Amino acid sequence: MSIHMDVLESVLDHSTPVPLYYQFKQWLSKGINSGELAPGARLPDELEFCERLGVSRGVVRQALTELCYEGLVYRQRGRGTFVSGPKTAEGLISELGGLAEDAALRGQKVQSKVLVLREAPVTDSVARRLHLAPGELVVELERVRRLDGEPHVLTMTYLPAAMVPGLVERDLNGSASLYQVLREEFGLPVISSQRRVEAATAGVREARLLKVDRGDPLLVLRSISYTTGSKPFEYFIAFHRGDRSAFEVDLSSPVGSASRLGRVSVTQDGLVP
Repeated sequence: MSIHMDVLESVLDHSTPVPLYYQFKQWLSKGINSGELAPGARLPDELEFCERLGVSRGVVRQALTELCYEGLVYRQRGRGTFVSGPKTAEGLISELGGLAEDAALRGQKVQSKVLVLREAPVTDSVARRLHLAPGELVVELERVRRLDGEPHVLTMTYLPAAMVPGLVERDLNGSASLYQVLREEFGLPVISSQRRVEAATAGVREARLLKVDRGDPLLVLRSISYTTGSKPFEYFIAFHRGDRSAFEVDLSSPVGSASRLGRVSVTQDGLVP
């Protein structure tokens, strides 16, 4: 459902002490939360709102800015302001399952398209994270992963080739779960993981593969996973659509508890050593 511009004239009550921007914001919030304004719906531009409401541009801009902060709308440069869809919440620290397993618990369907699957000499950066010697081989796996048919994340995964012999011959397209394959066929369960999330914007390639605009926000997740014996066996970089993703961390107070469920420690390069 879109906004009927002819109803806007009755949205604001100029006789009350309630700020005009707040009245307008609350009216839009109600429409979004009730589902009357559907996810993806494009809102009229600021000047249209100003003309119908009889207010300054600052009133409209403040309301839309606060709705952006609250995640109810998002802006795309050159295109306008849109109603946000529900974001997929993923465990950052407390959950160690892969995207396919997490999505299955929510009743969502994951489909992967493999872009790269090969063995190659390890780079210095990846070798340092996986404790490999220069020149050792790693399996490089790049995939675009879709949730319920929509591009959701672009992931590049690195695994020591010696630990996953024959993996490059596997078909990892479709609904295949890499973590399930690693666990069941190679005896490599994920025991622990160190993760970092940072903000970024989509470049030309990310925009094309994730079906967003260049410059749109992304959440970049970097992770080192460890298996039995505290051996690092996986490093991945995942570019998540900022308009579709959110990360959750479960924390507990150390007071009266022998352990903490969530702990973040950051080194100069951003990952726990």
